[in-house]
Amino acid sequence: MGDAKIEALVICTSAVPQIKKWSLVKVLMGKLLRRAGGRPEFHFPAGGTPEEVDYYGTLAQVDAAKKAGVGHIVLVSSMGGTDRTNFLNTIARQPSGVGGDILVWKRKSEKYIAASGVPYTIIHPGGLIDEPGGKRHIVAGINDDLIKRPVRNIPRDDVAAVCVQALLSPGARNRAFDIITDPVGEGAPTSDWPAFFGKIAGLAAYDYSIDPGEPPAAFPNGLPKK
Repeated sequence: MGDAKIEALVICTSAVPQIKKWSLVKVLMGKLLRRAGGRPEFHFPAGGTPEEVDYYGTLAQVDAAKKAGVGHIVLVSSMGGTDRTNFLNTIARQPSGVGGDILVWKRKSEKYIAASGVPYTIIHPGGLIDEPGGKRHIVAGINDDLIKRPVRNIPRDDVAAVCVQALLSPGARNRAFDIITDPVGEGAPTSDWPAFFGKIAGLAAYDYSIDPGEPPAAFPNGLPKK
């Protein structure tokens, strides 16, 4: 990170699955023949699994930030980390059990940040959508309670706004919380950020004792040195 003073770090990195094109053919043929064709299948590119990106990659960023004297880390993670059976954890999971569990690996990195000693804010957005921000009421919660709602998405722009405002709000420090938005027109768009983070400060502490279990590791001793 060089010699410049870095006051804060926002971590938005995430493993990104890629679709297996041949699996689309299987799905389309199933539809043409009016048979169950299954779902599309995915894989993570080499070096881009959740274990490598969402766990070890995040740990490397946190360690570098701590060494550089960064005063605040904001992590964009994901809702669903309390539930090992969440569908997202099955994406690209290999027969051996490794390769998937993206939400579980994210949660492991969150625990590392919370124990790092660096002031932190951990944000768990719901499903990300590409719609304009600043037009919806942002709802906050903890421990995946918001997953029970029938609609649980949030524009990417609104997640970015929460990240920026978290850097400016003392009430956001050492907090982990979930966020979604109400549909446009339901509730006033969130703009009073001191009030928003005041509500966050009034929530119970996020419960990291809810344990989804240990994910199978392809690199139990850490990533190989390059």
